[in-house]
Amino acid sequence: MPSTEGIEPDERGEELKASTGTPQPPAVRSAGVVSAITGAGVSTPLSVAQLPTPYDVAETVNAPLDDREREHLAVCEQALTGFRKSVIVAGKALEVINRGRLYRETHSTFVEYLDDVWEIRKSQAYRMIEAWPVAAAVSPIGDINEGQARQLQPVFKDYGHEAALAVYREVKALRGDRKVTAADLAEARAILPPPRQLARPEQVREVIALAAAEGRAPRLATPVARHPEPAAEKNHRSSEEGGVTSEQVNAGAEAIAIMERAVAQQRQIYDAVPPDVREAALLYDPARGELLRSELRQYATRTAYRMRNKDTTGEAET
Repeated sequence: MPSTEGIEPDERGEELKASTGTPQPPAVRSAGVVSAITGAGVSTPLSVAQLPTPYDVAETVNAPLDDREREHLAVCEQALTGFRKSVIVAGKALEVINRGRLYRETHSTFVEYLDDVWEIRKSQAYRMIEAWPVAAAVSPIGDINEGQARQLQPVFKDYGHEAALAVYREVKALRGDRKVTAADLAEARAILPPPRQLARPEQVREVIALAAAEGRAPRLATPVARHPEPAAEKNHRSSEEGGVTSEQVNAGAEAIAIMERAVAQQRQIYDAVPPDVREAALLYDPARGELLRSELRQYATRTAYRMRNKDTTGEAET
């Protein structure tokens, strides 16, 4: 495994650790294969075009990998050696290995392969698989990371390829010289109307531009030029305004976007659970039905607890 110094932790808060006792992945041992197929060495990052097209292999197939599959595995694992560098390459490589079941000679399941060879959680791997088509589509405009791709993925899925590109173009244009972040894209996505209300994909640009002009998308609004002021006056003004900083304003805008997404998701959950679903589930599988009912209640209660009012001491009001 390559060194992971300086990379972000995964969702468990752990860094991806290099393993000294685990055999190296075939890609690390197959420089000749990778070079022959892609024209790149083991240390050379691969492009999306150099990876094979994802294909399906039936669960009933237990035969050893053929020569072509071994070559595909070597190329995909070469890409994954530097997967932190490119969500596009890594996501596509993971999809090829998963759908082609290229792990089957050494591991029973894709999850076991992820954990043993790459120390990646299943949820992280599937996020990358979902993100790579979005990142690939946006790449002619600008390179995006996994977090940004994750914010565009629902637009890509619900509104279409052109609408996702239009969202990114407009956010990039509104941000100007400022960096486009995942929070910016989340804010833009949160103000989009339902897909059926858009006559054409490019209309999302008009929606986002109008929201920014009206102040409904503060992260995307054109920053107001301010003249420097003495430190004493600045501190006095900040105190009168409650000490709100630009960082707090940005955090607040992101919080609003998060809450709007959560409300939309809760509406979908509510609509997906008909009144008689509990009885039908308990009749079919009482133990499993009761467990799921309990978890639904638990997360609803926990969400309500986080949204409770607090007094000035930080205690929840009764």
